[in-house]
Amino acid sequence: MSSGHKITAAAGNGYRLVIFDLDGTVLTPEKKLTPRFKQAVKHAARRGVMIALASGRSLDSVLDVLRQLPLGDTPGYAIACNGAIIWSQPAGRCIASECLGHLDVLLLTALGRRLGYACYLLDNNQLRTDFLTASGAGAHLFSRLPVEKLPDGWQSTPRRPPKMMFIERKEIIDMLPSLIPADIAGQYHFVRSEPNYYEVMKKGVHKGSACRTLAAYLNITAADIIAVGDEQNDKEMLLFCGVGVAMGNATPEIKSLADWITDNNEKDGAAKVLEHFIVNRQLP
Repeated sequence: MSSGHKITAAAGNGYRLVIFDLDGTVLTPEKKLTPRFKQAVKHAARRGVMIALASGRSLDSVLDVLRQLPLGDTPGYAIACNGAIIWSQPAGRCIASECLGHLDVLLLTALGRRLGYACYLLDNNQLRTDFLTASGAGAHLFSRLPVEKLPDGWQSTPRRPPKMMFIERKEIIDMLPSLIPADIAGQYHFVRSEPNYYEVMKKGVHKGSACRTLAAYLNITAADIIAVGDEQNDKEMLLFCGVGVAMGNATPEIKSLADWITDNNEKDGAAKVLEHFIVNRQLP
């Protein structure tokens, strides 16, 4: 484990919120929460430390995990779709959303057709496309969500998805950023969230912008927040928060910008963050 310059500055105020990525961070490779992590969350919550989960997943999927956390009376929050949606558990509602518009859907769908790959839109926990995708390829192979074909004439019905995404083999996702025309790349926030996912949000929408919005909503500062992640879509979040922690299984870029590196997600790295910064610290 390693530490960086921001930790000392932030620690004097105490930490009030810890924001965790899901896949590759709090979830094991089997997509489970460990007993050690739940116990660490319970102890942190008893100290009044709030927990948020930030993921590229849909809101329902993030909330499924949030409900498993033993938070007691301490508030919990969900950041879904890479920052496009922010949910407050105590309020029981979305407190902010930044979705794509229908013209964006048309443009990105046309871009996918031009490149030869489906650009799926997220719609009510389904992936929808008018691109003919083989049953053993694309999202059928790499996503847990059902894939539905858009109906004929779908272009005339306004749609405002939180994000769209390319879901393909790793080698195709490796290549995709170089294929996006510069004028389109400049209109949106493109990010790789997993080896097989290349996602598209509104320009300026990412986990970092959502953390800024949530901090303002809670009336706390970046120095009050610890963020933990492992992939490229966690970059802005780790840079914004007072302490950015990389998982042991994080990408080299995420490790290089982190203030602290914990263990991997097979060895309770997320639990060790709470233990080190919150649970094992002496109360004043």
